Amino acid sequence: MDSASATTIWAVFTKPWRTVPAADLAELVVRMGFNAVEFPLRPGYQVDLDRLDRSLAELVAVFADHGVSIASVASAPDDHILAACAANGIDLLRIMIPVEAAGYLATADSIRRRLDDLVSLSHRHGVRIGIQPHYDDYIADSSELAVLIKDYDPAAIVAIWDAAHDGLARKHPANTLPLLWDRLAMVNFKNACYRRTDVPGRERPDWSITFVKGSEGLCSWAEAAAVLRERRYAGPICLPAEYTDERDLEAKVAADLGYLRVLLSGEEDRT
Repeated sequence: MDSASATTIWAVFTKPWRTVPAADLAELVVRMGFNAVEFPLRPGYQVDLDRLDRSLAELVAVFADHGVSIASVASAPDDHILAACAANGIDLLRIMIPVEAAGYLATADSIRRRLDDLVSLSHRHGVRIGIQPHYDDYIADSSELAVLIKDYDPAAIVAIWDAAHDGLARKHPANTLPLLWDRLAMVNFKNACYRRTDVPGRERPDWSITFVKGSEGLCSWAEAAAVLRERRYAGPICLPAEYTDERDLEAKVAADLGYLRVLLSGEEDRT
């Protein structure tokens, strides 16, 4: 962990490794170069939600034996989940905010009522709710997110910047990271682009979203790294391990981590 950035928490989202036993998963995380995870606290993964309290504690212990911590969980924010997180020293839960079919303005009131509930939950358990943008029918980029959460307690509602989703919205990191800076809890480094798909007989082409290597997508990781270096970002950095082509997945994740660490070190600027 010798990057020039101030970050000491390097996490990988373990969603792709749903069936790997916990100890093997911890070894894999370390082998790829990480010391933390974002864990999918959802049905079907390594934690048995029917005995959540004990099962999560067991996972945390197994990870700790390998020097791996849980930087955040991706889960549904309810009392039981947040209580279990708090009991195990996990202080960040990541969600996305869906926008109803009528659109953002028409559903703003219901979105804010939901955020009011989430603030109460966060205060009750001491676990922050981190909101990540997501393309299509969600709060889709950092600009929308900054407007949505600006009036909420920054100790309860925090932001998770995401390279891929800002890239798909053609938002530049030099603009969007400062928008979220005062409540930035984690940064996600994945990347994506649009690919044209011509269908015979169809008048208009389709455009599909493809998740690609860090150097190949619409978001400039170099620009984002420069902002993080300049501002001495010290929070968790997470690689979500999301690629449309999952062949050689572990090698891709490790390579993207290496690429990002070079960018954060500033070494590329000196060549």
